[in-house]
Amino acid sequence: MSRKTAKKTEVYTTTMSSRGQVVLPSHVRRKLGLRKGMRINIVLGEESEGSIVLQPLRADAIRKVRGSLPGAAAALDFLQEERRRDRERGR
Repeated sequence: MSRKTAKKTEVYTTTMSSRGQVVLPSHVRRKLGLRKGMRINIVLGEESEGSIVLQPLRADAIRKVRGSLPGAAAALDFLQEERRRDRERGR
């Protein structure tokens, strides 16, 4: 179900499973360029607001900080390689 609010914000309704899983509608995933295995940040709003914001964590976000810490480039390369291997193993 979809509706538009006065601020041109799209609102969609979905249901949480007994395991706490929430399915994002396919048109939302396409619009945001979300793919299987992508990481998503969950940002909780103030308690009085009760809002949850999902932010896709794109690979380019990691690349933006590359070089900002001396000697960290090798560690970042290692971490990215480990994550690639995990994805290949289906983790």
